[in-house]
Amino acid sequence: MLETLRLSGLAFVFICLCWGCSTRTSESPTPGLQWPSAPPEEQGFDSAALAEVVEQIDQQDLPIDSMQVVRNGVLILDAYFYPYLGDGKHDVASVTKSVTSTLVGIAVDRGLLTLDQGLLASFPDLAPAPSSDGKADIDLRHLLTMTSGLDCGLSPGEPELYETLQSDHFVKYALELPMAAPPGTQWAYCSPGSHLLSAMIARASQTSALDFANKNLFSPLGIADVAWPADPQGVTFGWGDLQLHPRDMARIGQLFLNEGSWNGEQIVSKDWVEQASESFIVTDDGQTGYGYQWWVLTGAFEGVYEARGRSGQAIIVWPDKDVVAVFTGRGLDVRSDVAPVLVAALKSDAARDPNPQAFARLTEAIQKATQPPEAKEPPTLPPMAAEVSGKVYRLAENQFGVSCISLRFDSPSEVWFDLTLGGDPFELPVGMDGVPRFSQIGPRGIPIGALGEWTADTVFSMHYDEVAGPSHLRIEGDFGASADSVQLEFTDPSEYFGAQTVRGTAVASCN
Repeated sequence: MLETLRLSGLAFVFICLCWGCSTRTSESPTPGLQWPSAPPEEQGFDSAALAEVVEQIDQQDLPIDSMQVVRNGVLILDAYFYPYLGDGKHDVASVTKSVTSTLVGIAVDRGLLTLDQGLLASFPDLAPAPSSDGKADIDLRHLLTMTSGLDCGLSPGEPELYETLQSDHFVKYALELPMAAPPGTQWAYCSPGSHLLSAMIARASQTSALDFANKNLFSPLGIADVAWPADPQGVTFGWGDLQLHPRDMARIGQLFLNEGSWNGEQIVSKDWVEQASESFIVTDDGQTGYGYQWWVLTGAFEGVYEARGRSGQAIIVWPDKDVVAVFTGRGLDVRSDVAPVLVAALKSDAARDPNPQAFARLTEAIQKATQPPEAKEPPTLPPMAAEVSGKVYRLAENQFGVSCISLRFDSPSEVWFDLTLGGDPFELPVGMDGVPRFSQIGPRGIPIGALGEWTADTVFSMHYDEVAGPSHLRIEGDFGASADSVQLEFTDPSEYFGAQTVRGTAVASCN
């Protein structure tokens, strides 16, 4: 997939060597309520190269939702891909962690927190009994760099995060995790640790991380449309599920590019920006560095750092070239598959000659990428469709928490998919003519687009797509010889969720 868009690491190194490394000597301009925009050539980019990227993503129907590129504070690419049209917020997944870290920095700047502040001392009412396991030595800085030593993040699939979400008290659960290593000695990607950072912000500021962010980060940056859920005790999720518009994600990147300053106001200190984007430890891939909840790239990408979320969410900051790039998506590794091609479109550190024809091509490609596919004539439904229509199937325990499903085949072109999740029922339309049908609110409060087809006489397959979120599942139900049971296969193209087979049995109701 995307072979024509990929550049080898050697080619990327060659590009970097040809450009050299410029040094920023002054703050880039920053936008007010709207980003200033210009044709790419005004900022040294090639519109034709950018158009080719947009066209191929659209033609290949790759799981990318948006791309934004800002240079010198000017927005030169603002592209969205059907079905996400950029008319609302997008779940940024673990990009949230970098925002949480920035709030910690603001709190440290104001003397509300310190890097040496002990974790257990911050929660005297919730902390477990004293022990000799080293937990009392965990400081704020260890949580920031994912080196707390907690037995968390060492297994694939983030099982500790799943267990946190099943608990009655997220912070207490995280505090009671056992130790796996002395603090500061081992890197492990622990989302519950990031939630503890949010809880520390709340304790120190006497308000939630969301309220603290609205006052001290989002409002000063002109970010007004935000959603950020909280746990049962009202602690804002520190690890993920923040929803921002992609252009507002770019504001976060531009703030860091401008060393913490925005329109002349120091939102977070320059010292914090420098520390947050510094590599304190090498991650488990043996190559990527990690700062304060920011990923720090090495080798050909030296000097670049990024906020990173599953399924392709990213804020990439490239100080040497005064560039911020933002991606949202549903499964593609944009850093290795798309970002290098965007880099190749940067031809100069100075303005290039105008190219109206290429810019028109780019404008047309961006517009076309928002258009829905053409509807196809839906095939005749197999006899099994009538047998399963309206039946309720109770599912065995599964990682998604879905207890029951039902399918209603009201017409050849449209199906209704009912599911019960956490005791709550959801009714989702499914397109059968090659055009997804949409529900405004899915199980996570994000619109869902769904496509379905019978791939065999007894097998119904469905694509379940969070329109403004990172999840994109393929669900395949095999009813076999009887409609009394179904075997469901859940797969995730991004491989964040492991493939799972779940058995369902027909019941009178889900009550």
